[in-house]
Amino acid sequence: MSTTLQQFGDGIPYIRAPELNTTNIARDYLDQSTAYHNTNVTIKSGSRVEPFDLNLTKSKGLLEHVAHGAVHDSAERGPDAPKCHPETRVAVQKDIMSWINHGERDDTPKRILWLSGPAGSGKTAIAGTIADECYKKGMLAASFFFSAFAGTKNRRWKKPFIPTLVYGLLQYDSIIGYKDEVLTVIERDPMVFEKHLDQQLEKLILEPLRKALGRSDFREWPKIILVDGLDECQGNGEPDVGPGIGDPTAGSNAQKEILSALSRACADPAFPFSIIIASRPEPVIRHFFFASPCPALNIFLDHKYNPDADIRLFLQAMFSDLRRRFNLSSDWASEDVVDLLVREASGQFIYATTVIRFVNSHRQGPPQKQLSRLMEWRRLDDAKAFAPLDALYSRILRTSPDPLLAVRWLWFIEQQNAIAWYCTGLLESYDGETEHVLGTLTSLVGLVHYEVDPFFVFYHKSLFDFLRDPHRSSDLHICKDTLIHFTKDRYYQTLQYCRRRYTAEDVEWWLATIRPAVNTHEAQRMISSVHQKCKWYHCLPACGVWRKGILRHCREHGWRVPTVRETLLDRFKKFEYDPLSLKEFPLRPKKFASALSKAHSGTTL
Repeated sequence: MSTTLQQFGDGIPYIRAPELNTTNIARDYLDQSTAYHNTNVTIKSGSRVEPFDLNLTKSKGLLEHVAHGAVHDSAERGPDAPKCHPETRVAVQKDIMSWINHGERDDTPKRILWLSGPAGSGKTAIAGTIADECYKKGMLAASFFFSAFAGTKNRRWKKPFIPTLVYGLLQYDSIIGYKDEVLTVIERDPMVFEKHLDQQLEKLILEPLRKALGRSDFREWPKIILVDGLDECQGNGEPDVGPGIGDPTAGSNAQKEILSALSRACADPAFPFSIIIASRPEPVIRHFFFASPCPALNIFLDHKYNPDADIRLFLQAMFSDLRRRFNLSSDWASEDVVDLLVREASGQFIYATTVIRFVNSHRQGPPQKQLSRLMEWRRLDDAKAFAPLDALYSRILRTSPDPLLAVRWLWFIEQQNAIAWYCTGLLESYDGETEHVLGTLTSLVGLVHYEVDPFFVFYHKSLFDFLRDPHRSSDLHICKDTLIHFTKDRYYQTLQYCRRRYTAEDVEWWLATIRPAVNTHEAQRMISSVHQKCKWYHCLPACGVWRKGILRHCREHGWRVPTVRETLLDRFKKFEYDPLSLKEFPLRPKKFASALSKAHSGTTL
């Protein structure tokens, strides 16, 4: 199956990262980083020990389980990963660095620091800055940056968490003997990576550290393990990842398991590291720290740290840069304008960042025109904390010639989480529709061209918080049933009216490349979608090809496929796929079948 991505603005096939951010805005206070797709990253060792000898089977065994894109300096996070703008967030950085350097002198020393705050408050920017600072000083033992919008899915689940931390520790030759002990464990038990986190922690970190302790001075060891975006961990592995997929409690359970493992590590005398965890104050995380026997220092990003002053400094610096680049007068973006934007930001750096992105969207007009439009849209409602941000999102979305269609497209892209040409191939009903629908929304969503394929990126997770809440998004809100029907319709329209005939090879390619066999929902959605417009006495050609190919693939992988009786009934009353329903779909992996499904009789196709 082949689809061509049409041009997306100014005659350029792809919007590349430098074009989206000519002033490195992405470095500043983005709670969600742009999502670069990278599945084969080599992480350099810098001033630490030499990288693994990849010829060693044991080292390869570890590397296969590491989330390469999750470390602080990975190519996936990129040079524009969120960082604090110079001279901002000084107070909170000072508090964190003071705890790192002198926390053991407190009356009640704490081994864990929890950095929390609402969406858009700059947690990831602060975490990234602290990680860089600790790395430069040789104090960063390991890091893991979770991301729900990352290009690589293993940054969204817990499975690679411990192996990635282990990889970080192995980079330091000051921890004498640790590497040998870890590789011995892997050689003796290659299945250690399949154990639950508590066992992985014991076998790969605590036991090797106990054996290595005493061979070197632990005061020369690095000091900090940093975990960012814990609230974005979605579960145990791939079946849990993605909107509407898997058990809705999978993410909470995975987050609790990670917190329990880290808490246990801090209680072990052989574990000399302190831990920084950055996350939203989600209920499961908040409850854990409230009830944990291991006390934590909580730094909450509220007005105590004077975010207004930092937002003002950031806006002034960005406006000054735009004045110089576009030769604007010195009174453009006056202090009154900055004052108003600071008030409307309500302490949320995400608001200030979105404002600058929009003003810098020169495809829609020069900065002075964009700022004038922005000032016309302003609406301040002190009774609603996110009203200014909601107003900004709403106004930007309404610049699309079809705002509701644009919102449907954004949800579809977020749910598919796929390369851009695949999404546009399903979404576009005519060449160039992507530019028509999304062309004015580049301050919210863009394309990053990585290696061969371009990928859609969303700059802020809170955009979907806004769209998900009908009280905030008002008439831009789209219910889940509507989105489900829209997705089915796009599959059907693409498959039935595409100008080419699909073959069994196309089906195999789709199943293997776009969605692995473990992704139950994609196969179920496709089976339901392609059959909707078929007559009871005859299926359309595309339906026959796709259904036959999917059923053959699922049968080969041990799925429970529809019985003869179910297939006959489906001719008259078609299977309706609803991911929100508790009713089991007749096509599903057998391991997910309930006891009731075993009562079904008949012979499978």
